[in-house]
Amino acid sequence: MNDEEFMRRALFLAERGRYSVSPNPMVGAVIVRDGNVISEGFHARAGEPHAEIVALRECDDPRGATLYTNLEPCSHQGRTGPCAEAIIRAGIARVVVAMTDPNELVDGRGIAMLRAAGIEVTTGMLEADARRLNEKFVWSVTQQLPFVLLKAGMTLDGKLATVARESQWITSEDARQKSLALREEFDAILVGSGTVKADNPRLTRRLGLASGITPWTRVVLDGNGDVPPHAQLLTDGGRTILFTSNAAQHTGAEIVPIQGRADLVYVLRELHTRGIRSVLVEGGSLLHTEFIRGGLWQKMIAFVAPLIVGGAEAPAILQGEGVSRLTEGYRFRFDRVEFVGNDLMITAYPN
Repeated sequence: MNDEEFMRRALFLAERGRYSVSPNPMVGAVIVRDGNVISEGFHARAGEPHAEIVALRECDDPRGATLYTNLEPCSHQGRTGPCAEAIIRAGIARVVVAMTDPNELVDGRGIAMLRAAGIEVTTGMLEADARRLNEKFVWSVTQQLPFVLLKAGMTLDGKLATVARESQWITSEDARQKSLALREEFDAILVGSGTVKADNPRLTRRLGLASGITPWTRVVLDGNGDVPPHAQLLTDGGRTILFTSNAAQHTGAEIVPIQGRADLVYVLRELHTRGIRSVLVEGGSLLHTEFIRGGLWQKMIAFVAPLIVGGAEAPAILQGEGVSRLTEGYRFRFDRVEFVGNDLMITAYPN
């Protein structure tokens, strides 16, 4: 096996923390001697040992070995101690790193510490894969904003519901289960007041996958101040953050007073301040439209059903006045397309 294969193993191990590490990144570590894996580990949960520490603890004799990790070892005291110091003490001879840690508390310092101790360090191995794996973490620590995923279930003609506002169910059960799995890996879900008034949803996690320290949070934007105070997500005891122009009538939620329609940049900054590092935007159509027009999304997943419903007044993923010229349209990049049941799951990123 070569460096790339061992790094792929580290990335595979890191993936095991997808539903539990937030606000931390997903990290895996593999220790190798003479082409053989002698120990490995992954970061399971914020506050628990980092991947490198787990691998070192499981290794009888790491002296002279090579350690592979998808993220630069930390160099600072956080919830746990510095991994770079532990690697040096263990006598590791070489470290292969996929990417530097963009956290300003690290940002190359871990690599510099290892090199200063005489350890050979190789960087950039499968860096693109590593960045994709931790896209939410990278965005949130560099921009000080939560990573935004727009998620929509739609017909082939782009409608989120019929002209009568019927939407249950456009997509298949398989697609809906995939959608529920997304809730398990994001810190929060964001909807507009129209969704709350029309459906009175609870917006809970249901699959039992998530086990991180960040509490699941429902976020509601209520610019008109007409969300009912008895709505389920305001009274079921779960965490809800309500941005509303009618703060006086609400209890049972974290209230953020606003005047009129919410400014999305302000909302995102406020959510980051409150510990939210990733947000799943489920709509409705006006909310999707605002995020698209404002260029405030980092990823989009659309579940497209083999169904056409038509109707100029039917809610669509982009509402309001259309563009006159193609050059004014909102272009993005398709990343991958896959079948989920009978539907297509399209993953896209901004250009």
